[in-house]
Amino acid sequence: MEIEHPRRILALGAPDSGVLTLLKDLTGSAPEPTSHTTAGLSHTWPLTTRYYTTTLPIWIDEIPNVSEWRAEFTKPEAREVVTVLGAWIFCFRKPIKEADVDVIREALEAIADVIERACGYGGDAVCLAVAMPQSTTPYLVKSGEEWEELCMEFGFEFVDAEMTGKNEFGEEMGVKRVEEALKANDWEGGDAEGVGEGEEGEGFGDFETEEREMNMELFDLKAAVGGTEEDDEDEAARVEELESMMRKMVAVKELGETMPEAQRKRFAAKAVNDLMKDF
Repeated sequence: MEIEHPRRILALGAPDSGVLTLLKDLTGSAPEPTSHTTAGLSHTWPLTTRYYTTTLPIWIDEIPNVSEWRAEFTKPEAREVVTVLGAWIFCFRKPIKEADVDVIREALEAIADVIERACGYGGDAVCLAVAMPQSTTPYLVKSGEEWEELCMEFGFEFVDAEMTGKNEFGEEMGVKRVEEALKANDWEGGDAEGVGEGEEGEGFGDFETEEREMNMELFDLKAAVGGTEEDDEDEAARVEELESMMRKMVAVKELGETMPEAQRKRFAAKAVNDLMKDF
């Protein structure tokens, strides 16, 4: 079975938390940063299992300040983004001191709060907290059981990226465990059908839902929380990029308005996917 419009993955963490390293280990490649931040980068991961084939879109974000990030993502308009996510991958460097653990706990709590506000207690996204290698030594040593307990408190599964092979229960560890957990997930539903319910009468509801998602991706995942402190040249480039994207959206919407409903929805979904590849 082919899943044409899968839910998304959001990979995030503090600056220099190793998100791109994990993605390269997981998918075989990673996007190249275009500025001092990885926020707003995107990636794809072609995935084939015994049960389905799909290409997962991966959004990347940074959390330079937990409270600011939390405030941004708990806004009502951010719900459109959160509800199309099928997985959260939170990366963090193994802590050097106990205060670092407090920051990790705060970030996990913030993400859990964002998910609960957008999805309620019925949220079914895979949530993985991945500990990445620490170059500074010595670093704070905590047992796997301690990490598991901490992460489980906020609905996350703990994964140590440095581990390999299988544990005593025959379960995969490290990056292989991340891959295993993601492959076992249910990725259907990324076309935002649930989010767009009640909009059928608006004629172009599905496309407008995707349009809002893309706006949120650009504003909240690419430029928000630490990504807004660009120099004038970077800011001008972002404005030009956004204006170009909006012109294309208007053109696509005008073309779709003359089509039958079923064809219009297929056309809108394909157009949005094409635009996401460009931006």
